[in-house]
Amino acid sequence: MPLTIVKSLSLLTRHLVRRNPFALARAKTLIDRESLPEEALLARQQWLLRKTLTTARARLPAYSSLPDCPPDANPYDWLRQHYPVISKPDLVANRQLYYPNGGKRRPWWPLGKTSGTSGTPLEVFRSIDSVIWEEAFHLQFWAWAGHRNGAPQAILRGDQVVPSGQATPPFWLWDKYGKQLFMSTRHLKLQTAGAMLDRIATQGAAQLRAYPSSSYELARAAEQLNHPLRLRAVVTGSEPVYPAQREQIERAFNCRVFDFYGMAERTAFAAQCEHGYYHLNPEYSYVEILDERNEPTTDFGYVVGTTLHNHVMPLVRYRISDKARWVSGPCPCGRHYPRIELSSGKVEDQLYDADNNPVSASIITFALKGLERISKTQVAQVGPGEWEVRIVPDQGFSKADEEKMLNNIRDLVTDRLQVRIRLLDDIPLQASGKFKWVSQEWPGAKSLRSGQQ
Repeated sequence: MPLTIVKSLSLLTRHLVRRNPFALARAKTLIDRESLPEEALLARQQWLLRKTLTTARARLPAYSSLPDCPPDANPYDWLRQHYPVISKPDLVANRQLYYPNGGKRRPWWPLGKTSGTSGTPLEVFRSIDSVIWEEAFHLQFWAWAGHRNGAPQAILRGDQVVPSGQATPPFWLWDKYGKQLFMSTRHLKLQTAGAMLDRIATQGAAQLRAYPSSSYELARAAEQLNHPLRLRAVVTGSEPVYPAQREQIERAFNCRVFDFYGMAERTAFAAQCEHGYYHLNPEYSYVEILDERNEPTTDFGYVVGTTLHNHVMPLVRYRISDKARWVSGPCPCGRHYPRIELSSGKVEDQLYDADNNPVSASIITFALKGLERISKTQVAQVGPGEWEVRIVPDQGFSKADEEKMLNNIRDLVTDRLQVRIRLLDDIPLQASGKFKWVSQEWPGAKSLRSGQQ
């Protein structure tokens, strides 16, 4: 059966399961509740948390011997007192404790998978109800960006929509059920971008949902081609969005970037409002920010989340390697959702200078300042204080551009480095279709992250 037919059937199934009347109704309810006072939102979160703890005790052996949370107890305090912080290694090593049904997935449980970029892939069993809720939260967020249900969207998020070896258009697939134009991230380059941009315009899509790296490449191509496409919003997620990327996307498409933060385990969801702040949705999960000792901190700490809707396999106080910190005070948008500031980049991909000081991935973007004749760039740490800048050059790239890159790193990033530039024909995407712009490849960095010198 041709790939396009298989994909169309898959999209129909996805539409029926996810963007059904239940998801639409839940999204409307979420939007209606945004303006509730903080006390009312917390009361609902506590009710959902109690249900999660009850389910965890009933379904997961790790929690079966824990006492039930009394009706008069504060569920947040009870959670911290009785439930330990866990992480991916605990789930991998003790599957029989933290998975339901002896670790065997039932056919009707959807499967969530992490990519394994940190070294170990992971699967999470989900309920169909939690999948519907997931769609509702995204529909709510898209509404913040100005999207209305039924309006066409363009998608550039790694979907395999045409054969990898296909050399001529179309590099896209129209989802008539969800009004979505799925485009092939793997075929995106300057030579094909014009056809993709034309198709977005023809389809009438005013919103683009994409990986930051993909939308950045499309925006760069649009500017080089002087393409007239303008959008209402670009919704990014699944990768950090760096300032240089945001600036390029917003300039090329004359719109705002609305970024969201989430993960395959679905233990936290934060979305940018129209004022640019990341809001944690209190109905999605309960989030703590904890330090190395698993104590609350107002500084940057690890994101620790407890799911509120996945009653097949609830994750309780599940710590990931991402870091964030709380932002105090009310938001100009008027929503009473807590705000966080995200640490730039994944902890696993933190780069360090020659003195073992961490260098922010957002600062590294300054290395690209004033450089136009570059198709792709990847900055990798390959040794102590040793970086390799991998460049796929565009036509006209010269030694002068290499020198400018080196000068930018020295003057705008850090001068405490040994840097070499390597020119390549291409830098491949990851299996997920994402592009890893900053890559930590020095084994010694692991000891630095764990605080060992």
